[in-house]
Amino acid sequence: QTVYSKIKQSNFFLRQFFNLAYTIKVKRLEAGLQTPILDYLIFSRFNKMVLGGRTKAALSGGAILSDETQRFVECVLCVRVFQGYGLTETCAGGCIADEYDVSVGRTGYPIVSSEFRLIDWEEGKYRTSDKPNPRGEVLIGGKVVVDSYFGDAAKENDSFKEIDGTKYFFTGDIGEVFPDGTLKIIDRKKDVVKLQNGEFVSLAKIEMAIKKLLLVDNCCACASSSAEYTIALVCPNPKEIAIYAEKHFNEKDWKKIADDEDFNDEILRKVQDICRKDGCQSFEIPKRIKVVQENWSPESGLVNDALKLKRKAIGEKYKDDIKQMYREKPGERKKSRKDDNKKQD
Repeated sequence: QTVYSKIKQSNFFLRQFFNLAYTIKVKRLEAGLQTPILDYLIFSRFNKMVLGGRTKAALSGGAILSDETQRFVECVLCVRVFQGYGLTETCAGGCIADEYDVSVGRTGYPIVSSEFRLIDWEEGKYRTSDKPNPRGEVLIGGKVVVDSYFGDAAKENDSFKEIDGTKYFFTGDIGEVFPDGTLKIIDRKKDVVKLQNGEFVSLAKIEMAIKKLLLVDNCCACASSSAEYTIALVCPNPKEIAIYAEKHFNEKDWKKIADDEDFNDEILRKVQDICRKDGCQSFEIPKRIKVVQENWSPESGLVNDALKLKRKAIGEKYKDDIKQMYREKPGERKKSRKDDNKKQD
């Protein structure tokens, strides 16, 4: 966001020059080539501004990192980003991207002491027979897998199973395996919800798209088997939302208009636009959103120390807002406002 803000504040010529340089560098990175001249003239400055100028590589884990974000960081900040994957039950390590792999979004190959396999998840329509690449729930096996959960035999029976003489842990994550043997995490079972119309939606996919907006710091997509559409709670970036509120609503304190219907509708339009651009299908795109005023920090109890959403806590805190968003059907609020305006005329 720091980089985006700097680019946004620059003049038209500099923005066009940056976009051209970025396009050229991305193509060269995808081909496994370097861009020393562009780095020296442009991108190394961002590395120094954001990371101090000496950072060469970064590791990402704990949550899915979008392809666009990884490529942007590698290109603009001049650092190699390696994605890894593992869980507490597998002693953290599971697999990690190779140093010479120029692809994005993949968590690489299994480490020496582990192995993984996929199994079908029929309910979510992820199968090992999928084309072009097999998909399914990721199982990690080998000596890295812990013996058991302390004092929780029931959970142990659901999570661990011996297959062909090897003990495997059922991760609950959905992965895709490419022809070169690398793994990409694409979803999580508990984040996939079946709507009333029978369509499956990935909450993580929706959230990843929404968080690409500069105005958004965090968000929580919500869906229910008793509803036909998704909604979202949006935690804005304080600095960006303040600038937006003053520019478009002539209000310096954005919290004063956080509950304003027009304000939420404007943010909703931006959310829907970014979801469409990111490839979300119509039933995945939120029909209603609520801009929240609270900062989602670990202290709030709404995210953990790794900033992962605590969906249950969020659902409890905003249960009235969620009910209200589902109570009013999409377009119903706008229609009522138009009717009120006609009556006033």
